[in-house]
Amino acid sequence: MQRPAFNETFDRLDRELGARLRGRLGGRGCLARTLALAADAMSPLYRFAVLVLILWRPTRVRGVRALVAAVVAALIAKRIREGVARPRPGVRVEGGLPSRHAAAAVAIAGVIAERRRGLALPVAVITAVGLAGRITTGDHDPADVVAGAVLGGVVASVVARVGRRPTRARGRRAGQRAARG
Repeated sequence: MQRPAFNETFDRLDRELGARLRGRLGGRGCLARTLALAADAMSPLYRFAVLVLILWRPTRVRGVRALVAAVVAALIAKRIREGVARPRPGVRVEGGLPSRHAAAAVAIAGVIAERRRGLALPVAVITAVGLAGRITTGDHDPADVVAGAVLGGVVASVVARVGRRPTRARGRRAGQRAARG
């Protein structure tokens, strides 16, 4: 099956952008090491955060929602990746579009920051630095990470909507309407 010219052009531009980012940042030792460390630490850090959320009673529901969002995002990314079959930039043979790490990380970050707006910026920065590290280490090209991040954001949004309980005020109003009508 031949791929359309658009896909070839997109792949070429994305690969070039990824190579340029790796080339520019690879020459900056401290920054390159920091991004690589962030990429390696992101997955265990977020797993630990979800575990803490689940174990601490006041945040248990949020932790379970973060876990569900991460698993769903990663599974959808894996399914899409198998269909797209776009190779990664490095030596790994499995596909890379979309990035499962990006999908799961953004899904977790979205659920964590949903009700705690003060956490939104720090969690977004941690996630962005970790995902940038996935590009600079050659694990992914930029489009892989962006596609995974978008997918993770959508899944986090859906999980937030599905998991949202009606507030007391909404519940009271619904009860009052039922009593009147």
